[in-house]
Amino acid sequence: MHIRLPRLRRPVVTVFGAAAFGALLAGAGPQVPTMLDRPSCLDTVMRAVASDRAVAGTYNCFDSNLQMGLQSVGIDSDSAFAARIGQDGDYRFVHKTEDGGYVYEFDRPTTPHDKFKGVVVALGLPETSADMRGGKLGAALTVRRDLRAAWAEISGKTQNAESKLYTFYVGADGKITAVK
Repeated sequence: MHIRLPRLRRPVVTVFGAAAFGALLAGAGPQVPTMLDRPSCLDTVMRAVASDRAVAGTYNCFDSNLQMGLQSVGIDSDSAFAARIGQDGDYRFVHKTEDGGYVYEFDRPTTPHDKFKGVVVALGLPETSADMRGGKLGAALTVRRDLRAAWAEISGKTQNAESKLYTFYVGADGKITAVK
């Protein structure tokens, strides 16, 4: 009986693949129950906060007491919510508190610009492209590429974001009952 063993790079790929899968499972595993536990209204409201456009269902995500409070400041619909509260930005779920609250972080860029264009410029791609079209291979290879600046663009540090934390409390019906 002859047992064929894997050769060349296959065992290495298998080991690295298993290590990557294990790291993914260890990192994302604890987040899955919390992600499945979150009511959909929370993401709807945070999408509306992070956009200046109306998000359908935002106003109905609040219970009647909070809707009366919103009406007192002139918010009585999804479009009014977008006009009065919505701002361009990014949000992310942070964690669930011990008392049942859901914490979200909202980042609003104070100096917004195109992140993709910033990365392209930081990596020197416009100069490299111009040099290549002009046939200057040596000049194209010596163009300065700033990896730190590119990473700052990717991570949003150049946007000078202003961060706020919101804690939402949800009732049994899935509607938001309090915001801190």
